[in-house]
Amino acid sequence: MIHDKLFLALLGAYSSHADASRTEFINLGLTEAQPKILYILKRADGIIQKDLAELCSIRPSTLTVMLSKMEKQNYIYKDPCYVSGKKRAYSIHLTKEGKEKAEQLENIVELLENKGFTGFTAEEKNNLLYMLGKVEENMRKI
Repeated sequence: MIHDKLFLALLGAYSSHADASRTEFINLGLTEAQPKILYILKRADGIIQKDLAELCSIRPSTLTVMLSKMEKQNYIYKDPCYVSGKKRAYSIHLTKEGKEKAEQLENIVELLENKGFTGFTAEEKNNLLYMLGKVEENMRKI
């Protein structure tokens, strides 16, 4: 569907993608927030909890609750560490089960990526991702 407003275009694309991904993520036994965390940890295993919250665009206290659940599911473990100023922090690591879930998740993400970009040339795909990045930057300045 072609929209004449960014608002509608983004909502339409987001809603369609969210519906498709939600079904797949539920089939993996993941909650709505867990895929983003697993995806990031697959690429940055051992990231400091505070930095993970920032990458996920959520409050650290919210992430703490989410990580507790993931720890109980044996997807992650926390390793105490010290950051600048001798402040205590936690680095977050994937367990073996967490790595397996992250791999399954990555396969789904790739499938959805291919489906979403069906009919796009490589140049169109790159242009869209670049332009959406610019939209995000502009909106964050508000």
